[in-house]
Amino acid sequence: MRTLYFDCFSGISGDMTIGALLDLGLDLEYLKAELQKLPLDGYRIRSSRVVRANLSAMKFDVDVLGDNGGDIGQTQDEHTHNHPHKGVHRRASEILNMIRESALNPNSKRIASAIFMKLAVSEGNVHHVAPEDVEFHEVGAVDSIVDTVGSAIGMDALGIERFVCSPINVGGGFIHCQHGVYPVPVPATADLLRGASIYSKHVSSELVTPTGAAILAAMVNDFRPIQGFSVDRIGYGAGTKQFQNFPNCLRLMVGEESTVATGAPLPSSDAGFSDIMVIEANIDDMTPQNFAYVTERLLDAGALDVCTIPVQMKKGRSGFILQVLSPMNRCDVLSSLIFSETTSIGLRQYVAKRSALEREMVPVETRYGRVMIKVSSQAGRIVSSTPEYEDCARIAREKNVPLKEVQALAMKAYIELSQ
Repeated sequence: MRTLYFDCFSGISGDMTIGALLDLGLDLEYLKAELQKLPLDGYRIRSSRVVRANLSAMKFDVDVLGDNGGDIGQTQDEHTHNHPHKGVHRRASEILNMIRESALNPNSKRIASAIFMKLAVSEGNVHHVAPEDVEFHEVGAVDSIVDTVGSAIGMDALGIERFVCSPINVGGGFIHCQHGVYPVPVPATADLLRGASIYSKHVSSELVTPTGAAILAAMVNDFRPIQGFSVDRIGYGAGTKQFQNFPNCLRLMVGEESTVATGAPLPSSDAGFSDIMVIEANIDDMTPQNFAYVTERLLDAGALDVCTIPVQMKKGRSGFILQVLSPMNRCDVLSSLIFSETTSIGLRQYVAKRSALEREMVPVETRYGRVMIKVSSQAGRIVSSTPEYEDCARIAREKNVPLKEVQALAMKAYIELSQ
């Protein structure tokens, strides 16, 4: 399985991520062309080869331009609340609509939306505002949009199927920002790193930015030391800060995860038995279209699953039970989102035991293009295999062929691969 391993020995930021993707082989001109599919201007991007503590790395920069065409400040993956400039702001909902309505391919849009939603939900959680109402200063917004969408474009272009992350060096000390003096990691970053393994070593400085943490929160399947991994390519993305005798870089490694090194199936972050939180609400005054929107928002915010169950409520009224399966560390965020996006005034929450099969995504080639097959197994025995719907639907639309034909070809290719 083609895997991207985040080695965060010096933290992570949006610009470091894109720098490392460029070092891995992402073409800068391709990145520029894809970013131009967004209705966004007033910036330019550039990359350069730099040295950090005698280590060669790629530096990626976003220059935000002023009214006269000149730079008004080269942003350094600073989040909007930390940015010193004042003026025009963009709401998170506007930015998410910009991404979703762009001409980017579906996978890039999916990844970018997931990252930006993580960022908005976390900031909303920290500052007690609805995620869609989180505001980004125009300079910070441009920087965050380019970093999140650029990272999504790069990960899509490299064909990554699984994301794993090392323990994360978050740095230490305090940071001066618009709201005062905050400890490192700043509150939004700390919220985004729930469930990750973190530590502080070598420097007293902020090493993980909110954008970098959002990338990990949205993309990483598993936080653990590297194992059972055959490295193919390595890329280094340079941070802006320079430290003596310590390379401020993000290392990305692309390779294949296999069972060879451990003799065991690939670990799955949600396989086996685990505790989850079930969140439920009875709702009788919302339209089906609103439930569809809420479902999308909840899944983007980290819900494991969302469903609506038709029920008959008091006085014979028709209604629905909104049921959300939540990781234990996302319950507060998802509950807040339900209150802000639905008409519910009360929720039920209870812990449930969850049993899940081991799962992995296996790529197969058909005459219409690549399709991922979701393979589920128990104790090393394959129980089921299903073509990924989004892949098949995208190919069916692009090639103007029946969906069921693409699904049948994908399963045929998987069966031949397995023999």
